[in-house]
Amino acid sequence: MKKYVIIFKIISFVLIFIVLWNVIFNYLWIKKTPLSYFYEEPKNSLDVIYIGHSNAYQHFNTTLAFEKYGFTTGLMTTDAQNFAGTEYLIKESQKYQNPKLYIIDLAKAADNLSAYTDGEFRQLPDSMKFTQNRIDVINKILSYKDTAKEEYINYYFSFLIYHNRWKDLLNGEIENRELFKGFEIIEKTVETYKMDKYNWSSESNSLQEENKIVLQNLIDYIKQNNLNVVFVVPIRTYSKDSDKRLNEVIKIINENNLNVVNFNTLEDLNINFETDFYNTSHLNIYGSTKYTLYFSKYLKENYNLPNHRDNIYIYNSWNREYIKFKEKFKELTNKDFEKLIKEYDIY
Repeated sequence: MKKYVIIFKIISFVLIFIVLWNVIFNYLWIKKTPLSYFYEEPKNSLDVIYIGHSNAYQHFNTTLAFEKYGFTTGLMTTDAQNFAGTEYLIKESQKYQNPKLYIIDLAKAADNLSAYTDGEFRQLPDSMKFTQNRIDVINKILSYKDTAKEEYINYYFSFLIYHNRWKDLLNGEIENRELFKGFEIIEKTVETYKMDKYNWSSESNSLQEENKIVLQNLIDYIKQNNLNVVFVVPIRTYSKDSDKRLNEVIKIINENNLNVVNFNTLEDLNINFETDFYNTSHLNIYGSTKYTLYFSKYLKENYNLPNHRDNIYIYNSWNREYIKFKEKFKELTNKDFEKLIKEYDIY
């Protein structure tokens, strides 16, 4: 009997060591994403959860939305985030927050669920806390890539892949991007070629069956849990026929009596494709300011979001970030952000 107790203790020690090392490793070695910063917000302090990929954290300025209307937004986003992870991120958010509204970015909803690089995939689970939900999202997304089961452990414990990155850390090569409540400033403008306004197609193409299943499962989860959700199609250029597949996504959502805002078909958004983008798919700070002013007003008017600007506990944290954001804007552009707001706030 004593022998089994010793074996049990050894196994327990090894497992605890692996989990703790994985947590410490993630903190030190892996670049922070907006999703990483989500965990730093006080419990039940976020009114809105915005789930998506890079369009979300480069388009929606959370500090500006707070400054204008007083509601708080958490960005559960990473680069090239696979849409199949959306339901799991909602579940993750519910452990820490009780939001009044979810915003779900649809830009990747019609993409091939296996068409992502290993590095793109890893950002999502690497940014999550080590829980069963993290394991579940790894299992789900890897199932589309036909990854051998014995390789899954490399994704559960990131250090098995990244353990040599301590050299990069010592050389100062692992640097976290500067984010403001999850939002990233991009100042540059597309200069290599002229971008014309993207003409959204009115036609529809069918979705792959696995995309339909992921979307319908997400819709069912939303309905079963009585969640308040608005889906968005971000303004950008799209690959050939992806807008037609997204029209099918929009149709399915509408048939389920859920709300979708397609920013590509709005006439009053006032986005300039020559000056408001820094590449074909992402807004720069000028475009994101227009987008945030427009969308935050829409959210305030349609979803009865609270105004926390008279709450010192919440206000101080968000106001500090807004001030830091404005200082960064001034550093990058040599312009006064408040003057830009007056120029752009036409909505």
